[in-house]
Amino acid sequence: MWLKYGEPAFLDLPDGCPRDTIAAWIRVRPTNPTEPVPNISNLIFVDPSEAESFVTAKRAEEHAAGRWLIEYLLLKSGRNPNSFIIERDDFRRPRLIGPNAPSITITHSGGFAAAALGPKGADIGLDLEPVMTRPRNLLSMMSSGEEKMILESLFDNDEEIASSRTTDVWVAKEAVQKAIGLGMGLPPQSFEVEGQNVININIEGKKHTFNIHRWKTFLNGQLNTLAIAEKI
Repeated sequence: MWLKYGEPAFLDLPDGCPRDTIAAWIRVRPTNPTEPVPNISNLIFVDPSEAESFVTAKRAEEHAAGRWLIEYLLLKSGRNPNSFIIERDDFRRPRLIGPNAPSITITHSGGFAAAALGPKGADIGLDLEPVMTRPRNLLSMMSSGEEKMILESLFDNDEEIASSRTTDVWVAKEAVQKAIGLGMGLPPQSFEVEGQNVININIEGKKHTFNIHRWKTFLNGQLNTLAIAEKI
């Protein structure tokens, strides 16, 4: 039986985030590569067939922590989790199904999981990453054009500042990818977020506009960069 690791806490969201959005985080249980995969099928938002597909304990723990947070947030917002199910769409984006179901988004990285409930029908995406040194060769996998030039220039002058800014850009892009729901069908090199809080992305001739809300906070003593993107 899966049990949470530590206690959850609400995230203080920045001003301007989507109306009625709430979010929380929790630590993910540390694992080692040889550890057996835990049984997480006791959680109401875990699909047993999906749980059986995990080949590492780390992946199972991350998935369980994120799904448990959805249950926690539903309870905290006065909803009965048993009235809902989570289904994946054709791009494997999780969606909550049930009466007046809020939108959901889940993320995990660096030993933390976080999740958010947003307005019904909204397309939102939450991402987080620990603030840490990033390799310069990451840039070619995540940026292009003027954005890449700016980040390359920062690496020429100050690796610490460049790493922090690279993390900010990466997190914002991941949040947008989660909000649009196409996964890597929207390559991070195909759009720019550096210095922008509102971006437009054209996909198959249709314009999609996103607000990006960014902030930093300490989780269990570790500074993290976070972002929420919302389609408007």
